[in-house]
Amino acid sequence: MPTPDAQETSQVGKTIGNYKVVQQIGEGGMGVVYLAEHPVIGRKVAIKLLHSSFSRDSETVARFFNEARAIHLIAHPNIVEIMDFGQTSDGQPYFIMEFLQGQSLADRIVRGPLPPSDAIAIVTQICDALQAAHDKNIIHRDLKPHNVYLVGSEAKPTVKILDFGVAKMTTGWNTSDSGGQSVKTRTGSLMGTPLYMSPEQCRGSGKLDHRTDIYSLAVILFEMISGHPPFVAEGVGELFAKHMLEPPPSLAEVAPRTPPHVVRAVMRALSKNLEDRFPTMGAFAEALNGRADVTAPGAARSVSQIKTMSGAHPTAAGRPPDEATTLSSAASVLGVDTLAVPRRSYKGMFVGLLVAVALAGGGIFLMRQRQPPPPAPQPAAPVVQPPAVEPAKPAPPEQVDIRFESEPDGARVLRTVAGKSQPEDLGAAPLDLKLDKTEQSTQYLLHAEGFKDRAVTLDASRDRVLHLALDRLPPPPEKKAAKPAPARPARPKKPVIHDADGLAVPSF
Repeated sequence: MPTPDAQETSQVGKTIGNYKVVQQIGEGGMGVVYLAEHPVIGRKVAIKLLHSSFSRDSETVARFFNEARAIHLIAHPNIVEIMDFGQTSDGQPYFIMEFLQGQSLADRIVRGPLPPSDAIAIVTQICDALQAAHDKNIIHRDLKPHNVYLVGSEAKPTVKILDFGVAKMTTGWNTSDSGGQSVKTRTGSLMGTPLYMSPEQCRGSGKLDHRTDIYSLAVILFEMISGHPPFVAEGVGELFAKHMLEPPPSLAEVAPRTPPHVVRAVMRALSKNLEDRFPTMGAFAEALNGRADVTAPGAARSVSQIKTMSGAHPTAAGRPPDEATTLSSAASVLGVDTLAVPRRSYKGMFVGLLVAVALAGGGIFLMRQRQPPPPAPQPAAPVVQPPAVEPAKPAPPEQVDIRFESEPDGARVLRTVAGKSQPEDLGAAPLDLKLDKTEQSTQYLLHAEGFKDRAVTLDASRDRVLHLALDRLPPPPEKKAAKPAPARPARPKKPVIHDADGLAVPSF
């Protein structure tokens, strides 16, 4: 597998397509993103450019263009728009997409959990977009908060889904319609981000369908509402094991204000078995908004089945038996089957009940007569003072697990310490810390050479994973050599005049 060049040539100032590159705005493992502007109409766009080292790998190039084609085929308002794609004069593949102004869902989650109603509004838009993708037989396979962008009003943002770079086409395209065949990734290759991968992705299964996106989206929704993903581990192997084997924690316990129907919908979408999840993204959205049944297939039993298993006898036409009245209850205690008693025997039954009541009353009277007299009062025991109990020692403060991850890896994690001028260097990301829950609103800083520092205020009230991307610094401008100052012309010397005695005569 090729690796990116150590020093990628900057495209700032160059023209790609009809747009002039203004500045670099992002970089990932396979490519770089630039802000560009049309020189005539002034429209701003984002240009995603594949690293030059990957440009020599035909499979990677095919997957890169596969992303552009997949997005173009879906054509949904909640998926970033692709306007053009091609190759630069140096042979680097690129595609031009709309420029988004807002924040990633990951940056929004870092600021704290979202109210369930806001989270449902965002996830409903994601469901609509992915349903459109699934209708075109396209599976995203790498859903995570960094690939979801929020634009417009923060109260009611519009969702834009990014990065279909590892999307899978479950059926090939017709060459007569599209002019080429679909490009599929190698079967069995591990695609995705471990925190949000489905159990079948963790197993490396080649049989993935649209329900793997449903699982990943449920993990994202769990994190949006609770503030942390359902599964967190120190190593990737342990994380895979939890996705495949460990039941998820209850969303109702970690976020008690979550509506019950939302809790049930999330827990069903997190099922280990594909068949137990929702059949479609649309069904997931309906359940989250309380408009559909959330019960998983095979989990519910009919009323008649439950009553039969408990020993009750259902009545005709499947109706439940009438509620027991006081009289029918008494009859059942006495062993009388009221349904089998003929009408002429009601009088005898009534007399029998009176006799039974009379006998019971007489028995109670005799028992009261035979009771022994109450015992004489005993003198009160002396009051003994309990020994003094030492106050319990305060319990040590509860700790939480915090994990810092950075793009690129290796960024230094610095912590601001009160009373010190220099921040404390905690180590390089990925970095795992154990912090006291009492530590509130601590300032941290991620620093890497060649990238802008990223500051974050951390609330250590719960376990969480912080995945922070750093923006690359623009290259320094080239210094122009200073021009030497022009030399002044030499002033002509005045001739010296001598008098008759040979003495110099001053001239003015």
